[in-house]
Amino acid sequence: MKIMRTLIAAALAATCLAGGALRAEPVEEKNVVSGKTTLDPAKGYILVSGPARQFGMFLRVPDESTFATWEKDRQKALDKALRAYKTEHANWQVLANNAKADHSKPPAEPVQPTLETVQVDPPELRDVAAFGPQFVYTKGETVTYLQAVKPGTYRWYGNVIGGAGLPAGGTCMCMGTVQFEVKAGVVTDTGNWLQSAPHGSEDMDVARLALKEANDKRVAAGKEPRLPLPPSEPRFGVPASLKDWPSVQAEFHASGKLNNYYGIFISRLSPVPGVLGYHRDTPVDLRTGQEIESPTLVSRARIKK
Repeated sequence: MKIMRTLIAAALAATCLAGGALRAEPVEEKNVVSGKTTLDPAKGYILVSGPARQFGMFLRVPDESTFATWEKDRQKALDKALRAYKTEHANWQVLANNAKADHSKPPAEPVQPTLETVQVDPPELRDVAAFGPQFVYTKGETVTYLQAVKPGTYRWYGNVIGGAGLPAGGTCMCMGTVQFEVKAGVVTDTGNWLQSAPHGSEDMDVARLALKEANDKRVAAGKEPRLPLPPSEPRFGVPASLKDWPSVQAEFHASGKLNNYYGIFISRLSPVPGVLGYHRDTPVDLRTGQEIESPTLVSRARIKK
């Protein structure tokens, strides 16, 4: 258990160190009450609430500055890789000449790196806002988390923990999710919406199909079926200690598919009336009735040939 707490703390610390000048970081109520932490007009704030501790991750939609920094990092990585390649190729040339003289098979020639082959964090992982299960803002009947983040548009990536160089776990909403705007100097209250608004009973994913199959067997054996967690009503509201901080209720919009950046379990956010629906596996913006264009997804799995 102690090891798990250490890993969780390390994951949160690594997340806070990733990204640009305005890094996502947890805000604790004791620091707000004491005056140690005050509202930063340059930062946005995301408030998440629920009946118990939880964890999750938001990904900020990259903007022009994000892509500009990403391009600079790619070039730096390429320059470094080319320097290493120059040395590696010189060593290979010696071995190849020796092999030619010995009439033996030469080693494979190193491949010159390009911008397309160097490895840097993708733009979508430049501004990650992860929360929980530690560093709660308030405890009690309602448990809340408050994250100071870079203003912008954030996508719900799911109940995911880790990343930023550490092993990640959980399930990403890679096949369909929602997004919302976070403005500077304002607490954006997501309430318990992400857990309560989706209609899980309308989305027969693997877990729900497994529950249905298990319940069919229980009923056939004369036993009571196991019930899923009962749905709850969406609730919003900021803690009393934030009454002097400007706040708005998050306005959720449908968002398209996302890459499985961490190679974890994948799913999708269940349909939300008036917000998110699906045409088979294609996310639909129910505000407009239009299908949402999604990027070409890239798998981390090695395809067997």
